[in-house]
Amino acid sequence: MKRFLLNGQRESVLDVLAAHPAVDLVGCVAISGSHLERAALERGLPTFVYGARDKSAALAAVESLAFDILVSIGCPWKLPVIRWHQNWPDALMLNVHPSCLPRLRGAHPLNGALLFNEPFIGASVHFMDEEFDTGALLAQCCIERTDDLDLPLLYALSRLLEAKAMEAALDALVANDLIMTGTPQQGKSSYYTRRAEDMQCEAASTSSDELIRRVRAFGISSQGCTVFLADRAIVAFDAQRITNPFLYEQFREAKPGTILLTCDRGYFVRTSDGAIVYLKC
Repeated sequence: MKRFLLNGQRESVLDVLAAHPAVDLVGCVAISGSHLERAALERGLPTFVYGARDKSAALAAVESLAFDILVSIGCPWKLPVIRWHQNWPDALMLNVHPSCLPRLRGAHPLNGALLFNEPFIGASVHFMDEEFDTGALLAQCCIERTDDLDLPLLYALSRLLEAKAMEAALDALVANDLIMTGTPQQGKSSYYTRRAEDMQCEAASTSSDELIRRVRAFGISSQGCTVFLADRAIVAFDAQRITNPFLYEQFREAKPGTILLTCDRGYFVRTSDGAIVYLKC
């Protein structure tokens, strides 16, 4: 058995590691309040907890522990991989990233999948190098992104895909006696990390397609997209194009950016291309 150390904030691969016969899960280095912290403590695993801004303490914790394979998942910082390889030349450093690398490198690929209308979503297990999400692939699990998948569903599916990618990675490692260099990432790369300007738009100058895509890309309670209307700004979490002919006839003279109707906690608004969109707040 090899000693595995799990580092980061997501718990999606914890059960896979804990159940695998070739894995001795020696502990977790987890962000305080994260899903990983809660799951690791429930399992009774040795767990070092650090604040989301306490990088030095987290690195010190990793460096104080004995391991053969480090698995990072949701760690917010670039890790000193080159120095660690010098200190532990035989150790493997793996990262679990929730996209089909090389697409959507960066901190927030699930937002990017919706924002840029990516055809696939997935998870990749790759060897870490000195850059973010660029190392050789060990395993990857990708599926088609269908239009019925909103952001909350993408988060849920992503955890399932990360677990499947980790299972495949462990099988590959065992089959090759841990002697692997991985497969270089191929294809056109992209990068996405959330920016404030991406999470807002002007309804009067935005097409219905772009407005719907932007709202859905941040459609979860902890995020949301700020939509500026003619007389106010609202935070929307979902958007739907309306096709009812009566509404179009009733408001055919309305200017883009105006509120046409209110309904429950949402607004019907006119967009720059003349469409009517229902924004759910």
